[in-house]
Amino acid sequence: MIAMTSRRRPIGQILQEGGFLSQAQLELALEEQRRGNERLGEVLVRLGMLEPGEVRAALSIQEQLSDLEQALTLAAGVREMLGSLLVRCGKLSAEQLELALDEQRRSGGKLGEVCLRLGLLQEGELNGVLAFQRQQEREGQAATPLRLGELLVTAGYITRRQLEDALGKQAASGKKLGEVLVEAGYAKPAQIHHGLRLQQLLVSSALAAVLSLSALTLGGCGGGGGGQATPTPPLSSTGVSSAPAAPQQASQDFFTVTDDGGLGLIKPDFLYSSDNDRFWSIQANVAKSVTDIDTLSVYRIVMPKSGAPLPPLNRTFSIEGGGALERFPGDFLVFNGLKSTRKKVESGTITFSADSSASGRVTGSFEVTLTDYDAPLAPAPQYRLKGAFHFVMGTYGPVNQGV
Repeated sequence: MIAMTSRRRPIGQILQEGGFLSQAQLELALEEQRRGNERLGEVLVRLGMLEPGEVRAALSIQEQLSDLEQALTLAAGVREMLGSLLVRCGKLSAEQLELALDEQRRSGGKLGEVCLRLGLLQEGELNGVLAFQRQQEREGQAATPLRLGELLVTAGYITRRQLEDALGKQAASGKKLGEVLVEAGYAKPAQIHHGLRLQQLLVSSALAAVLSLSALTLGGCGGGGGGQATPTPPLSSTGVSSAPAAPQQASQDFFTVTDDGGLGLIKPDFLYSSDNDRFWSIQANVAKSVTDIDTLSVYRIVMPKSGAPLPPLNRTFSIEGGGALERFPGDFLVFNGLKSTRKKVESGTITFSADSSASGRVTGSFEVTLTDYDAPLAPAPQYRLKGAFHFVMGTYGPVNQGV
């Protein structure tokens, strides 16, 4: 039994999590809303970002998404694999899922257990998404606001009376509801297609709510009680092998920032590096141990492997392209202890020193410009980050040189 927790979910968040809107579109609409007295849904329709039926459909489930047990009842559609659900709601990227599956094939066990071990999920989140998955299997047993017929009524495409008539005909014919509605002249094929799309988007919103509410419940389905959970760890695009029982000191590793332009970066206390057949990465974190699933990332440099020797030797790259230098084929990420980040590295350079080697040593320096889109200022402030790094790949442990 999942412990009950209630927390009203803003309609803008529901729409953004479901994929109706991008973050930039939502922010534009919220800014427009602050200038007048309109509701957010009205602004979105006026700006042409959403149709009235889409807003009504999202509003129809807003109350259910404030409560974990009710959010679970909104699971709809064919049962999906755990990995697909995690990618659907944005908890894992496709690359992260592939890396977790690689680790599962290597070490065995269930995918959820692997995600817990790698710090990609909290236990409550895993329990929540598994409960959502089980609910999908029972979707046909009871009507929910996310059944296709209900969504078509909410969107204004058909009437309640037409739906009831079509359901009766469906029971007699065994056909799909959409087919019956079109044959009866109650709906057009495009409206059925839009209703199915609405269903998928709102299922994603429901799943995102389940994950969020589950993270607030320690123990989740395991019945471990209530309370506030620690923050969800940032999503990592790196592969991490199974952690050993005891931490290993990374005595020569460091990641230093000699200038952060006044940004106030969090000082990391733990370093981690990973090298597998798909990625190598180096990162500076805030963590209690190598097995701490609540690890918060401060910075991360990650590079996918594409057949070339890694890391690159004695070379300077341009971040985000531009100029005569080759674009860095990886990512320089700044999280600063946040679950996700809008602190975007816009430009700059990253250099790999001559003593970097494909045998596992990564040494270099960086000088980049970062725009802090998290800041409530316009225009968003920019900062210069300058520093150096030295890692022996596959090592981890407490920071020896701080920021």
